[in-house]
Amino acid sequence: MSSNDPLELIDQYLDRVRIYLPLDSEDAIVELQTHLIEEAERIGGGTMTAGSVMMAIERMGDPKSVAHEYAGSGEKVGPVPAEYVNPLSRMLVVLVGVALALIVGALMIGATLAEVFGANIQNWPFSIPVMLIINITILLVIIGGISMLDRSKPLTEKTVLESFFGIGVEGFKPKGRWEAVGDLVMGILWGFILMLPFVVPLYTAAFRAVALYVVVFLFLGAVRGALFYIGGENNFNLAVEGILSVVWIGIATVLINVGWPIQYVYVNEGGSWVTFNLIEFFQTHDIPFVPFDWIWIFIMFITIAISVWRIIVSSMKITMHLRAGKGIWWQGNWGERRRLRKPFWKRVIGDQNSVQTGSTYHDGYREPDESQ
Repeated sequence: MSSNDPLELIDQYLDRVRIYLPLDSEDAIVELQTHLIEEAERIGGGTMTAGSVMMAIERMGDPKSVAHEYAGSGEKVGPVPAEYVNPLSRMLVVLVGVALALIVGALMIGATLAEVFGANIQNWPFSIPVMLIINITILLVIIGGISMLDRSKPLTEKTVLESFFGIGVEGFKPKGRWEAVGDLVMGILWGFILMLPFVVPLYTAAFRAVALYVVVFLFLGAVRGALFYIGGENNFNLAVEGILSVVWIGIATVLINVGWPIQYVYVNEGGSWVTFNLIEFFQTHDIPFVPFDWIWIFIMFITIAISVWRIIVSSMKITMHLRAGKGIWWQGNWGERRRLRKPFWKRVIGDQNSVQTGSTYHDGYREPDESQ
């Protein structure tokens, strides 16, 4: 959606540029942002308006060209244009990562692809490269067609293709500060809840034997949240997240075999609370307990898939940071984009100048003072 806020227009345009840049390109975004603000102020005679911003953006040009020529966006790979190399590679990693996460999750809960899809794969080795070539060709045709349809959109509005590519950007977005706070608070909260004296008796005997490991992991997750909140995203915190994800996959594999963890629930009888054997009730009345087991398996499947994805992302980011010459610990960011805003003193001076000259600006065009 279009906006009349000059800074919002710049942010919308740079959101498009960001899609075509490598992951660690926030410095280039800030540099482009500064250039656009200065150019818009120059066009507006010292005042930045929606009109002067749009003129500055039009002079800067198409986001793909800016990313490729101004900041560098990679080399052409086969039939893939250079400007699409970064977004397509990110999307490929996301798709492969999600597929791998789902496959690992399925294997951990004991499911196979044949069971899930009823697959009967014929000519398996030869079919893989053939299907890849067909799918890549179809993808390139779709990209070309969508690009033709999106040509009429303004420079500040994402195209349909860029909205799809944006999934790859979000997939590698750093953990937000509030997300880190959530990990810290929820880890401590659930760790204490699982240890409460009136909660422990509700567990099945099998879960009671491993409950302490789950509590320890929750507290370690809280420590991870605290590290991200203090230091943002850096190699140390990414390594901690990757290691904890590996640990959780091991714990979850055990928990799958443990099964549904709650045997008793509290019920009120005669004004007092007593425990009620949930599993025994189902068995006595010949009611299948399968729904509870499937809910538990589904929870474990989701958490394992998320852990695998975190391992993939953490490994890729650590490798990227090491190539950039970064060490173990530094003050990283929390996933919030750095928004450059015009300093207060500059806004005040600009407003005073506008008052002194008796001129106003509307959509980038100066209106003469009627008193002169």
